Amino acid sequence: MKRYSLKYFKLSGLMLSILLGGCDLNEQHYSSVTPDTFFTSKESTYAVLARPFTHWRWFIGADRWYLQELTTDAMTCPQRAEDWYNGGEYFRLQYHTWNPDDRFVENTYNGVGGGIARTMSAKEDLEALDYSTVGMTEQDKADQVQQLEALIAWFYMRGLDFFGGMPIYESTQDELRPRASAQETFDHIEGLLKNAIPNLKKKTQLGAFEDGYIRQAAAAAMLAQLYFNAEAYTGQNRFAECAAICQDIINGEYGVYELDNTWWGPHGFDNDRSPEIIWAAPSKGGSTTDAAWLWYWRYFYHQESGKYFGGVSGNGAPYNGFMLSPSRKPTGQIYTEFKLGNPYEKFHDNDLRKKPFVYRGNKNYEGMFLVGTQTNPITGESTKGTKAYSGEILNLVDIVAPFKELNTKYGGDVSKLPSNIQVGEENSGIRLVKVPQPNLADQPLQFDPDAPVIRLAEIYYMLAECKLREGDAGAAATLINTVRERNFANRVDPNPVTAANMDKYRMLDEWLIEFLGEGRRRTDLIRWEAFTQEKWWDHEPTDNTKNRFPIPYSAISANNLLLQNPGYGGNSK
Repeated sequence: MKRYSLKYFKLSGLMLSILLGGCDLNEQHYSSVTPDTFFTSKESTYAVLARPFTHWRWFIGADRWYLQELTTDAMTCPQRAEDWYNGGEYFRLQYHTWNPDDRFVENTYNGVGGGIARTMSAKEDLEALDYSTVGMTEQDKADQVQQLEALIAWFYMRGLDFFGGMPIYESTQDELRPRASAQETFDHIEGLLKNAIPNLKKKTQLGAFEDGYIRQAAAAAMLAQLYFNAEAYTGQNRFAECAAICQDIINGEYGVYELDNTWWGPHGFDNDRSPEIIWAAPSKGGSTTDAAWLWYWRYFYHQESGKYFGGVSGNGAPYNGFMLSPSRKPTGQIYTEFKLGNPYEKFHDNDLRKKPFVYRGNKNYEGMFLVGTQTNPITGESTKGTKAYSGEILNLVDIVAPFKELNTKYGGDVSKLPSNIQVGEENSGIRLVKVPQPNLADQPLQFDPDAPVIRLAEIYYMLAECKLREGDAGAAATLINTVRERNFANRVDPNPVTAANMDKYRMLDEWLIEFLGEGRRRTDLIRWEAFTQEKWWDHEPTDNTKNRFPIPYSAISANNLLLQNPGYGGNSK
């Protein structure tokens, strides 16, 4: 995203302070400058346009990711001896026992409201401007204003996904409002997007630089996502409408895009020019303030992983937290008691992604995981333990179990070792490296990859699932295989999807492996009625009220018109 000045940010109306609640976003861009004196050039319009996109970039990571991934069969954050208990907040994500006071829930609700308010405030200011006074056209105005209309819709859709019906505001001057129904919220989002799409610019050059702003295909994809999950949101089947939009996007009706030739193209250091990227959050290499991936570095990797990566520092040592949910029992056997989960083992052994990550220099790398003995094959440097495995070269295993206590507590019988979120160790779990890490020589590249939010592969997968639900498993398989083949040498897939093997669980597996760690797993499970009704590692089925998170107590205290979601006590909606 072009770095226009962000000094201007107007706070207007009661709604902004209400929606922001108690959320401290650590952002200090406030100014007494007014729209009348601020708009002096084209650049000043972009300064206003960019401000809510900055909030959006913050919103897509961290807490929202935790709710989408750590609550599912894909990822977990086990307690590691004295580390990572954190008052049980990660246990509650694993077991679906979260509550309205949990900070991840509260920050997400406030983030939705803050995003709507900031975007609406910017939109009102741009709507009031005569663009000819700054040398711009009415077409420029329509594009900028409707980008913000689409961004408002996106935030509302996140609120609908996480919480259900949301209060609907039309202006920053509106008084407090109660929650609308899920259907009313859905209809509001649909109307915003349908109004925005025709006024947005199309991408006209394949592989042209993506700057983080919203083009026509991105807004169309949002509408497809809304229809794709409509049954889960409102009980109405809108898959046919989703399929039609997806086909139009693939056909180039909303701009020129195509699948990347490589699996790493949409995620690598130059992914802002990948032909597959429809919308991505910009990230600036070597920066901490403009890095979309700093949280990812901190939470996934071991404190000494920088040595394996070739000496990069990442603005401090990581915390050794998040990992793939384990695929294997303490005995080494693969879990067969459930159909979901086992993420690492769902990758075929010939999959090019299923290799230890190694950076080869000059932006080139292979593999997508930290797995096995953590010694860099190029430098010979190793990640060594600092806690129970102090001084030992770490061997990251696809297992969670207290192996250090095998002899002292379990008599050397590995079959007696427990495996649950409470007994993780320093070397427990395979770590995802979907965001590549450079070596020390290329340190300025760290965090340079943008964060994909919508890519064309998702459009193929949505269309495939729609076909499957229509009963056309063969067409669904063809669409999935069009993406899968790039993950194998010479594009020869040893386990392609077929009409015979394509069902609910194969579809969920394909979503899992293609979009592992991209912050969407919970939504996919809910759409298949699997989030609360299926089991996976250290997780038993719960109940359907957990398909939505609770409204935070702080929000209800600030607006007593809000009703709580069912299953969380108090006055429910």
